[in-house]
Amino acid sequence: MRILVIGGGAIGSFLAARLTELGVSVVLAARPRTVEAAHRQNGLRLTEYSGEEKLLAVTVHPSVAAAFGKRDDFDLIILAVKSYHTETAGREVLEAGGAGVPLLTIQNGVGNEEALAGILPASPILAGVLTTPVEVLGPAAVKISRPSFKFGLAVGPGASDVVPVAALLTNAGFSVTAYEDYRSLKWSKLLMNMLANAQSAILGYAPAQIFADPRLGNLELRAWREALAVMRALGVKPVAVGGYPIPLAARLVQTLPLGLMRPIFARFIVGGRGEKMPSLYYDLHPRRRSHSEIDWLNGAVAREGERLGVATPVNAAFAHIMRALVRGREEPAAWAGQPEKLLAAAASSGTL
Repeated sequence: MRILVIGGGAIGSFLAARLTELGVSVVLAARPRTVEAAHRQNGLRLTEYSGEEKLLAVTVHPSVAAAFGKRDDFDLIILAVKSYHTETAGREVLEAGGAGVPLLTIQNGVGNEEALAGILPASPILAGVLTTPVEVLGPAAVKISRPSFKFGLAVGPGASDVVPVAALLTNAGFSVTAYEDYRSLKWSKLLMNMLANAQSAILGYAPAQIFADPRLGNLELRAWREALAVMRALGVKPVAVGGYPIPLAARLVQTLPLGLMRPIFARFIVGGRGEKMPSLYYDLHPRRRSHSEIDWLNGAVAREGERLGVATPVNAAFAHIMRALVRGREEPAAWAGQPEKLLAAAASSGTL
């Protein structure tokens, strides 16, 4: 199988290296600095959880067009870019002549599969979720933070089965679970990605700090309740992802007092992340980026809630503040370490 991986960040580089190690022909399309580093060291550097370092001879190109220019017979495209680059990447594939090639998206958030299907209607779209924590050590260098190799797969628009890709990933050492509904898979992963993410970015707090404050911890659980209400309105059921009992957690969050659930979620967050900062934090720190995935996470909950008539005041507040911070309408320093200000903003966006 001949594979093109688009996106040289943590997950894209990790998958490119792991599949190359398996003996699969892999080409990676990444940023110029990743290309330069890969050429300088003759491949991608992968550090296993054990500390063992490996150098994998992955071919890296600075663009999708360059990758197709060298080889146009790919059997699979794996998309591992941030969600705000989905449309750009999809159009680059189309313009490079990749229409019709099966595409597996392993991006966070919801809506990527539909966007890709609109751009590449001839391409079977597969939805994937990878729960392996991977850390970027530098350009073309990644480290496995925790040995959890679980992969979720589901057929998306235009696809008929996941068997060939599931077999490929199984051979690469992943424990693969197939799901019937890609929306259930991606919305359930969204629930995981939401936890202590936007608040961490806005306040500059580690996830453990957020759940140490009952008011902020309760705000996270209220955001979950809103997302679950939107999922019910969409007819999307929570499913277990990466070994995490999302359906059970969903039932308990909706039925038990927040004060009982908060310590349980706190243990989950601390055990899973500890002091590691989540993805949205890096949209603002150490410097502000020009884009954020907030619109594919809390923003998607708020957007679908508005469309369906489901109240989502907490998610709407998180999304509104993050947009203002990323777009420069407000400064991160104005919100950092200001939980009272955030709680007031969430309360003013609707009845909590």
